[in-house]
Amino acid sequence: MEYLVEHQQLTSDKPASQMGAKHLVELVKQLIKEKQYDGVALLFTSETESERNVDYLKTVGIDLYHDVCIPNLTTQVHEEQLPLYNCAEELLYLIATYGPLEELLLELLELIEEQKSEYVFSSSLRALQEVLLRMGERKPQVLEWSLNSIHTRIEGLPLPKYLQEGYDKKQGRLLEQNAQIEKLLMHYITLNLFYEPLLNDMLSQQRPLEQKFFDTGINRRNVLCCFLIQMLGKPLSLLDLTADQRRTNTYTIQCARKLTDSATRCLVDPLRLLSVGEQRVRWKRRLNGEKGVHEMSSNNIFLIEEKLPLESLAIYFYMVFVEEVSLNSVPKIYSPLYMFESSLYYVNELLAHEEPPLYERALLLARRLCDKLSTTKIPAISLQLDVHKNFCNSLCNVVGYSSQNFLRQIGVKLLRQYILQFDDEGKYLVLKNLLRTVAHHGISGYLAILYKDLVANALVSAEELPSSFSGKDFHTIFLQYICRLPQGAKTDLIEHADKVISSLNALRFFAIKDLQNRTGLWDIMPEIEKQFLVPLRKGLDISVAHYNAELKRVECGLDAEAEADRKNLEILDIKITNATTESGKLDTELTRQRKTEILNQNLCTFDLIRSILGRTVECIESANRMSKSAVI
Repeated sequence: MEYLVEHQQLTSDKPASQMGAKHLVELVKQLIKEKQYDGVALLFTSETESERNVDYLKTVGIDLYHDVCIPNLTTQVHEEQLPLYNCAEELLYLIATYGPLEELLLELLELIEEQKSEYVFSSSLRALQEVLLRMGERKPQVLEWSLNSIHTRIEGLPLPKYLQEGYDKKQGRLLEQNAQIEKLLMHYITLNLFYEPLLNDMLSQQRPLEQKFFDTGINRRNVLCCFLIQMLGKPLSLLDLTADQRRTNTYTIQCARKLTDSATRCLVDPLRLLSVGEQRVRWKRRLNGEKGVHEMSSNNIFLIEEKLPLESLAIYFYMVFVEEVSLNSVPKIYSPLYMFESSLYYVNELLAHEEPPLYERALLLARRLCDKLSTTKIPAISLQLDVHKNFCNSLCNVVGYSSQNFLRQIGVKLLRQYILQFDDEGKYLVLKNLLRTVAHHGISGYLAILYKDLVANALVSAEELPSSFSGKDFHTIFLQYICRLPQGAKTDLIEHADKVISSLNALRFFAIKDLQNRTGLWDIMPEIEKQFLVPLRKGLDISVAHYNAELKRVECGLDAEAEADRKNLEILDIKITNATTESGKLDTELTRQRKTEILNQNLCTFDLIRSILGRTVECIESANRMSKSAVI
């Protein structure tokens, strides 16, 4: 402080112009060297010095930034010399408030992208916030560049690998205990503090007419809106965004809610962007090489993928519909069917990714919008839209092949709910096309039973069956997709067991319940017998004989030779590596036991199929006898 007083006494006797901006830089550096941090603050707060020194920042602000701020804004200084760091941070804020805008802006963007310290990130955003507030409505591209740098910084943060692989509910509750995720969330919390004043400033200058007539051009509000929605995407979308009453309000949910609510403040109506997904996917535009955007989309910032990724927009609508953030802001004029079909484009976008957490968001979003349909039926004509076909295929892939059991469970319920939401013709068309295209035999069996249930309900409730559940349509489903073995008697009955059992149960049901032939089943019964029942009997006989012979060989030890044993294991799809000892040699006793278990399980499956087949044939023969008796 004595040094500062001496300099003030000396300079007070000289004309103000002689002090000069250059002398201010040297004075600040000297005070920093002597650890007189309060003295640096006095230079810009004292009544006698502050006005003149603040004015000097217009010319020497960048010099102070390079000579004082950059060397001292580091993690090491923050941890070892916190007063020095705070001094450098306050000086940076003063430079941002009074210094040259354009030069400092570029320096700050570079600092945000290159510095890895979260402390420096926070200090940089505070200064950048002031620079952008000073710029006001001028140059919205500058705001866009700034936000892009922030997004690049956050997107590049390291994350644990298990976020990509998926996690269950119990693991999801522990995500925020991870150090990398904790650091990510700290960045998001800092980000919230950064954009809030900017958003308030923009909305305060917005005229009433701009709220009613939505401008889709490149302006400050739309640039910030796109950024807020973009930040809802990865990496934040990979965390657990699901809130329930049993859990605390996690940092993840708080950040996601804040981003969603802020984006809605920009949009006023959250569903203003609901049609963007359909516009992007259904009507793809040619690229304009000169402008780097899609044709005609330069007049609509929301149609540019780089500025507003569909994945992020999908998470925004997930937060609105599923987590009910800003849901009260949605006008009541929207049709539930419009909301459902428009949202399917976002559901498909999430299902097209590889991360299981995004699958969960997609399934929950589709389920919630299905619930909103209530009694509204989806007309069959809607199936002309590819979005339904893509949704069905993606949903069946999740149900059949997802590594997460809870996702498969949600998916199965959603598949049923989705199909039942169509009118009768739509239900038939969806089931027929899925039975034709789905490769997973478990799902095919499930769909066969679902069709059986639909026809059964119609038999009870309708005096005259809809055409989709009788006659030609019924014949098509049963002959081509339900009562059919792909390779006849040579079909692998173990692989197709679920489908075969479901088909037999459906056939047996109608043989008992449809004695009046309302569905037209009895008209095709000879063909069913020829192409399904007869080959199935023959296939069962061949399979049982083959497996019994193999079981006898295993029990008698005729497979003891290592090479023969290996080939047999490969046939049965057994991993030999699981049957080795610590020495690496094949444990023949263990593999023989495992083979015996598998063979016995398969023989039990054949017994079950044979039992259901016998009861089915018995029902058919009984119905035929009753029919002949009625004729006599």
